[in-house]
Amino acid sequence: MYLLSSWRRWDVFVDERNWIKYAIKKAKDDSKKWAIKKEISILNFMKWQIKFVPQIEKYWDDFFEYKFIEWQTLDKIKNPNKKIYKQLIEHSYILDSLEIEHWELSKPTKNIIITPENNVFIIDFERWNLMNNSWKNLKWISQFLLREKIITLDDIKIIATKKIKDKKDFLISKL
Repeated sequence: MYLLSSWRRWDVFVDERNWIKYAIKKAKDDSKKWAIKKEISILNFMKWQIKFVPQIEKYWDDFFEYKFIEWQTLDKIKNPNKKIYKQLIEHSYILDSLEIEHWELSKPTKNIIITPENNVFIIDFERWNLMNNSWKNLKWISQFLLREKIITLDDIKIIATKKIKDKKDFLISKL
């Protein structure tokens, strides 16, 4: 087992058993267990509905594990293709439809991982929240696309006037 990453509230380790790699996300200490428990609750809720989030296989009160996903973060990919952005928009729309606010999608470069096949996964749900139809995930992704110069400020103004499904379709049409 080796340490893959370490943050304020948790560490992620990679372990291999029977030739299968697993990621294990563990609370740094007892005072951080709440973040792991919170993430376990939402990942278990989404497990059978959403395939673009880690699929928990085993958990306890201070850790969970899932099959390791080979990946790169979005900020490490040079010239991401349109498929990646389209999936990101679609995933944000699905989270919004389920009224799950990710919080970290305001800066998606670290919480979006891309597989070698260009499949997009969203990770790090310890700060999730339920929302009341505010559609924040799609709004944050729109702002990210604006910063990346994929859409324009005029596009943002148009998006603001549209219904949510139309916002998603409009963003995809701009790719």
